[in-house]
Amino acid sequence: MELTDVIDVILEYVEPDCEIDADALLKQDCGLTSFDTTCAVGEMCDRWGVDADALDLRAVRTVGELFDALKRAKA
Repeated sequence: MELTDVIDVILEYVEPDCEIDADALLKQDCGLTSFDTTCAVGEMCDRWGVDADALDLRAVRTVGELFDALKRAKA
């Protein structure tokens, strides 16, 4: 799992012209709703075998923070 893989999943839930990098805010920059975020994170967990219960998403605001949280939960 790489940052670009996380970005690719997020791009499935946003407008096609949205530019996303590690510093992009999930809500403000990417335009993800809470539902979109839940769906995207669920897809990522399924795709990479991450235990969703191990994810701590309370402080996650950016794409990079989401990637880091996924890596920690997978470890």
